[in-house]
Amino acid sequence: MKLNPIRQSLIAALSISVIGAAAPAVAYDKGDTIVRGGIASVVPGGSYSSVAGGAYDLRADSDIQAGASISYMMTDNMSVNLLAATPFEHDIEASQFGGSNVGSTKHLPPTVTVSWFPLSGQGFAFKPYVGAGVNYTTFWDEEIALGDLNLDDSVGLAAQVGVDVPLAENWSVGAAAYYADIEADAELDGNPIGTVEIDPMIYRLHVGYSF
Repeated sequence: MKLNPIRQSLIAALSISVIGAAAPAVAYDKGDTIVRGGIASVVPGGSYSSVAGGAYDLRADSDIQAGASISYMMTDNMSVNLLAATPFEHDIEASQFGGSNVGSTKHLPPTVTVSWFPLSGQGFAFKPYVGAGVNYTTFWDEEIALGDLNLDDSVGLAAQVGVDVPLAENWSVGAAAYYADIEADAELDGNPIGTVEIDPMIYRLHVGYSF
């Protein structure tokens, strides 16, 4: 049975938490920098966006790329973070064509968040965190069989939840999930046709190094 990305991420997070039961309790301290790198999956919301007065209903599919972030501990339990990745490429589906692919687009969704580590300083090996911030998404190489498509850049709110589990001094493994509010104004052949709501979940498995 094929697992969906949400279930895969939950299983991964639970597995990492189990590893944390035997992991050393290493604290993050004010002034530390944490670099995390691994794989990231962008999973757009499942709903179609109606554009061009209902003539077309479009949505994007999922993609997996390399994902990374850098975090700076402002205090012992608060960090500021930048999420980055290699460019994602999504096929564009149209319900009028039975959900078949009618085009594609590439994008980058850099995201800045502030995170809180609620268990910091309590001696637990695993380090859960939650955060919120802002996402900026830029699109390029839009191609569609319906005409000349252009998607404007998007700025929206973002939220995150994750966990780090130390393996040894400075090293950790972890998992994180982000939600990003991505809505792109679209033009077809130079004419505005409405807004495409992508609103993806971003799932990441990573290895971290702190210094």
